[in-house]
Amino acid sequence: MENKQTTMETTTTTRYYVGDLCYVMGEAWTEVCSIADLDNDEWEYELEDGRRFILFSTAYGDGHYNDLDGNPYAVDSGTIGAIKVDDIRDTESLFTTIGNGLGHIHEFPAEIEGYDCSYDEGAISIYTVYIDTADDDDWEEEEEENDQ
Repeated sequence: MENKQTTMETTTTTRYYVGDLCYVMGEAWTEVCSIADLDNDEWEYELEDGRRFILFSTAYGDGHYNDLDGNPYAVDSGTIGAIKVDDIRDTESLFTTIGNGLGHIHEFPAEIEGYDCSYDEGAISIYTVYIDTADDDDWEEEEEENDQ
């Protein structure tokens, strides 16, 4: 009789906050701003304490943007990024931000790296989350109202 072994593949997931990092970084936001160079093709950064994050500029700066699933993202720093939930020290701000629908927690099957992300003319892709910040009807309507 043949002995067959079955191997079960386990998939671990990592939870990330995706949204404007200014809402959840607390005192580290100053360091984020000092090391982020949004004028180049780099979007992966590391804080002095070793925490890593991804950060992109939006096409139109501050505003409200939606991902392909309709989840809204409020932006007050002109940027959208991602950081592991476990790396957010200011958990009260995280819960408030999520509770107010300003950003969202997403589970990804692995740690995201720079190559899992892209930016193309305002379209931000962070692993499986896609936010087109260049196609913002609310922003265009606000601009038209301001022009009148």
